[in-house]
Parts: sequence; structure tokens; C-alpha cells
Amino acid sequence: MAASKNKYSLPVLLYHRIINKQSIIGKHKIYVWEKDFEKQMKYLKDNGYQTITFYDLQQNPNMDLNKKVVITFDDGYLDNYELMFPVLKKYDFKAVIYLVTQLDHNAWGVKEGEPRVNMMSAEQVKQMSDYGVEMGGHTQHHVNLLQHDTTKQLQEIRGSKEDTEKITGKTAISFAYPFGGINEEIKKITQQAGFTYAVSTNTGPKEFGADLFQIRRIEITPKTTLMSFKNKVSGQYFYPSFIKSLFSSKQTK
Repeated sequence: MAASKNKYSLPVLLYHRIINKQSIIGKHKIYVWEKDFEKQMKYLKDNGYQTITFYDLQQNPNMDLNKKVVITFDDGYLDNYELMFPVLKKYDFKAVIYLVTQLDHNAWGVKEGEPRVNMMSAEQVKQMSDYGVEMGGHTQHHVNLLQHDTTKQLQEIRGSKEDTEKITGKTAISFAYPFGGINEEIKKITQQAGFTYAVSTNTGPKEFGADLFQIRRIEITPKTTLMSFKNKVSGQYFYPSFIKSLFSSKQTK
């Protein structure tokens, strides 16, 4: 899929929450300010980027990936519906949301000292799905799969797929590993559960398509400046030496 000879890899971005209040900031900093998210989406729109989903890739596996971006959100927080969704619609963009399907709030985060944050309702998930947001699995209870046996792993992975499909009425084709908990056996179980793609956090091959069950993502954080964001969506983020050579060649001209 990716043109490795040109040092290009499809950017798959990782978000969690969109916020607009100081009082709901958590210690893990898994958020982006609403105003910054708006600027990022405006940059994509103004510069001719197209957002795609794994559904799109499945339907057209040989598509030209230049100026394409996959925007992903983990967990399925309510702010994805209230704050992110309006921005998506404003710019006619798509995204992929990975749902924790059997919890109504971030119980795993609360245990770590995070503020309680509600998840989206089934009705809100369905509305976004009908618009064109892809919904994928993220286990039923946001468990670290590395800490469980094969039976539990399959239950959590397959269960999230079935739950998601029941809500959306569509086949769930992609999965995200909670906590980045992944090994070769978990990848096999994810495939056996019926998924076609699976995303990690910051592990996996640099080249998109080299391992469809460990797709490396690029995290967007509150510290991501617009200049950094431009680099992250350039398609050459994983090839800093290539970017450096480009700047060097420009300076010598």
C-alpha cells in the first residue's frame, strides 16, 4: 500500500478526548483542546488532505494514499460526540472510533486517578456511524490483554466486535489494543475474532500495510503544536533522515 521507495507511510493518528474545560484535565494528558483540534482539521482541509477509514481501504485496497489521513479515537468518550463530531461535520471529514462496549465511563482510568468521564450512548454511536464514522472494537472492559489468558482475550475481543455490530448494524472490521497490549498470539486471536485490521499505539512497522494487525499510530497530544502536526501528517514522520535530507537539499539550492 505505501510507497516505501519514496519514504511515505499513511498517517494513522491517535486521539482520545477533545476537551474545552481546564477542570476535566486528567494526569495522563490523553486529550487535545477543542480549539487545537479545530486548527488541525482546518490545516488538513486547507491543504487538500482527505480523511479515510479502514472501510474505505477495504473497499479500495489499491487507492493512492498520498494526502490521505486516518483519524482514530480510542475508548468512545462522550466528548467525541459533543465536541469532535461537530468539527468533523464542519469539514466533511471521517474518523474511526474504537469503543469500549460494556462500560458507561472510564472505570479503568478512575482506578488510576483520572476524573470520571462518561462514554457515548448507543444512540450517539449509531448517529455517528450513520454519518460515516467507522466504529471498531477496543475490548468490552478496556483490559490489558497481555494480563489475561486466551479465553478471556477472545471473549473481550470478539465480544467488543459483536457489541459494536449490534449498535451500528455494520460489520466491525478494525480493532485497537488497549494500553498497546499486544503480542503475536493476541494478533492471531484478533484475526480469528473476525477483524481485518488492528492498530497499536507506537509499535509496529513504519511502513503502513506491512502488518495489518499491528498498524503503528501517531499520537496527538496537548503538546502537539501545529508545526508538529504538519510533520505528523506529512507521511514522512517515521523517516526523519529523509525529512532532514529534504531540508538540506532546499538550503543548498
